[in-house]
Amino acid sequence: MRTNIRRFCFPASAQEAAAILARLKATAVVVAGGTRHTRTLSPAVETVVDISDLPLRHIKADGRWLRLGALCTIAELEKSPLLARWARGVIARTAGLGSNALARGMGTLGGNVVRAHPFNNLPPVFLALDAVAACVDGKREKTMPFADLLKPEVMASLGRRYLLTEIRIPAATRRWAAATDRLALTRSDWESYVHCVVAADVKGRKVRRAAVAVAAILPRAARLPRTEALLAGRPATEATAGQAASAAVSELTALTGASPAKAYAREAAGVLIRRCLLEAFKEVS
Repeated sequence: MRTNIRRFCFPASAQEAAAILARLKATAVVVAGGTRHTRTLSPAVETVVDISDLPLRHIKADGRWLRLGALCTIAELEKSPLLARWARGVIARTAGLGSNALARGMGTLGGNVVRAHPFNNLPPVFLALDAVAACVDGKREKTMPFADLLKPEVMASLGRRYLLTEIRIPAATRRWAAATDRLALTRSDWESYVHCVVAADVKGRKVRRAAVAVAAILPRAARLPRTEALLAGRPATEATAGQAASAAVSELTALTGASPAKAYAREAAGVLIRRCLLEAFKEVS
């Protein structure tokens, strides 16, 4: 692949990296794991901003947040002992879904999140766990709900105006019941028909609140608020899981414009959501 790259920059901080990107705009590209740029690199790019040595490779928790550095590899998330215990290990399990061991060993959390593609596996789990995204713009830090990060206008500014540095997940989700599942041709396929993540705060066999997130079936990962509202206050039972699955199919039918091309994925989503809810409910029985 022919390129027009003339220089490499190795910034000493995330703020410096963001400042370089803001100054050079479309003529610069940020690189961490590098998997995205092995096949697609704009001929306008003349400068590579290498951030792979920045101190953004942490997985730690305090009294308020679970903090995940943007340079953590997917494999590090998958194998983290802390993540294996958080929300029934749903982040670690999600990290292990799809792609191959080589890609998971190179690809980073940041690259998976900021690449606006419906098949990426981490956005739905971060949505389901009420994550917050932290970014820098060269001067100061900016935080936003993870759902806002996925908006097209915000995505367009990542790697140009803002640099993602950390994903923060509320400490309250540590004990949530959660599960994840996806349907693809093979386990290692990056592309999938549908990917579902459910997370629920369950107490006394009653769902106090729930999150249902889907990806692949929609242009970007999204929550299903109507399905979540149905679950709130209901008993954690098989009947509730079935009703929620039916509600999710109806909600997805509206979101996909009842497209016949998405009919199979919608029905599969119902099956996966029911399966995930039953798994989550089983953990608290």
